[in-house]
Parts: sequence; C-alpha cells; structure tokens
Amino acid sequence: MTRGMQQTALFVYGTLCTGEDNAGLLAGLPVQEARVRGHLFRLPAGYPALVADSAGTWVRGELVTLDGEVRLGVLDHLEGVGQDLFQRVSLPVAVDGRTVVAWAYVMDRAQVRERTGVRVDHGDWRRLSVGRKRS
Repeated sequence: MTRGMQQTALFVYGTLCTGEDNAGLLAGLPVQEARVRGHLFRLPAGYPALVADSAGTWVRGELVTLDGEVRLGVLDHLEGVGQDLFQRVSLPVAVDGRTVVAWAYVMDRAQVRERTGVRVDHGDWRRLSVGRKRS
C-alpha cells in the first residue's frame, strides 16, 4: 500500500544549515528561518551543540522539511546518535510567527562540559562560521 510522501520537520542550527559544511545533505529541500529556546555551544571539534532549555535564550537556525528521499537514519549516523554524541529529540520551534514541533540534534550539559564547549551567547552559529571561513 502506498501512502502520500510523509514529511518530517527538522531544526538545524550548525553544519547542516544553508551554506555550511554539510548543507549538501539537505540540498533542494524547503527551508525556513527558525529558532528554538536553549543554549548554543562551540565545541573544539569545530561544530556546535545545542542544549535544549525552555528558559534559555534563542538559538537561530533553519526548519527543514524532509521528504522520503532524505532518511533521518543517514542524518542520525552523521550526528552520532547512539554513539554518545548527539540525541535526536522533538522540540518546539518558532517559525514564521507560529510554533511547530520538529526534530533537533542536541547534547546534554554533561556532554558539552566533557567536550569543553564554549557558550555562544548570541545563539547564531552562522555568525561564527562566516568569520571562520574568511580567516
């Protein structure tokens, strides 16, 4: 039995965002500017981590609408889900004046501490990566 193509929303805030290193994995999919509550950290390995926190500041990113051609399993593998790296959780995401629930890859505070993450107070990874790419 064939059903209509299932769509899944994913909030991205780092290397999967438009113009970033892994953006090609999501090329051609619908993208909207979005944000979530939490804390953004820069990890020494060169990528960001989000700690979800409803009382946190705004973390900027994009809401991507995945389709049947992009499997969450591929992204889970990239993000190290099940390998003590990121966890995929559902979060409320603010987009275009409304709130939707979407998947996001997050770490907990202990993981960020273990990896000596540095907090990014402005919550926008792309502001950091633009400076990094110019140097």
